[in-house]
Amino acid sequence: MTRPTLRLAAAAAGTTMAFALAPTAGASPTVDKPEYIVGGSQASNPSVVQLVFTQDGGQYGCTGEVIAAQWVLTARHCTEGSSRMKVYTSNSTTNPGTPVSGDRLVNSPYGDVGLVHLAKPVGVNPMPMASSYTAQRGQTGVISGYGLRANSRQSTGLFKANVTVLGSSTDAYRGRAIHVQGINGASNHGDSGGPLVINGQIVGVCSTGDTADPGSNIHAGSNYSNITGHRAWIRQTAGV
Repeated sequence: MTRPTLRLAAAAAGTTMAFALAPTAGASPTVDKPEYIVGGSQASNPSVVQLVFTQDGGQYGCTGEVIAAQWVLTARHCTEGSSRMKVYTSNSTTNPGTPVSGDRLVNSPYGDVGLVHLAKPVGVNPMPMASSYTAQRGQTGVISGYGLRANSRQSTGLFKANVTVLGSSTDAYRGRAIHVQGINGASNHGDSGGPLVINGQIVGVCSTGDTADPGSNIHAGSNYSNITGHRAWIRQTAGV
C-alpha cells in the first residue's frame, strides 16, 4: 500500500506561514502543509520539548524528547540542514519561556531519526527508550506534540492522544516505521519527532502522515520511525 510521505514539521508560531520540504521515496522533495495533534487532550510533560529552528530559509517547529542530560531525540527531517536550534521545556506555545540552544545536530544514517545536543542541561528527567520493539497490530500507545489543533486551530501547548498500532511501515527516509491510527486523536504537521510511547518507553518518533490534511479526523494514520534500528547509533552518539 502506497502512502504519501508528508513531513510533519510546521512553520513556527508567530511567523509567516511557510511550507516545509519532505523527502518522498524515489522522488525529489515535495511541499506539504503544517500539521499537529488533532483531538486528544492537553498534556504536561517537560521532557517532551518544543524545537524551533531555521531550515530552507524559514523558521519551523518540531517536537522532541529529552533522553539524556544534554540530548534530545527527534526526527532527522527536523535536524538535517537546520541551524539556530532552540529548545523549550515549558509545554506552552503562547509563553514558551527561555530556550536552551542546540549546539550540535546529528542525523541517523538509518532513517528519520535525529539528535540535538544541548549547550547546557535542561534539568528535566530523561524519557526511557525501548531497547527493541516490533510492531504488533492491536497494541496501543500514546503520542504527543505541539501546534495547531483540528482544522488549523491554534494550540496553546502540548497535547497527547491514544493510538493503536496497525503494523510496520516506512518513514520519510525509507527506514523502518510503525504505522499507527488515532483512537481519540491523531498526529498532524508539527508533531515531527514527537514520541510514540508504548509500555512506558519511547518506541518511535513521528515521521510522516497518511494524508496531507486530516482536518478534524481523530482516526487519521501516521508513521513513526521505529528507533530499534537506531539504538546502537543512539548509544554511540549520546551514550544512552
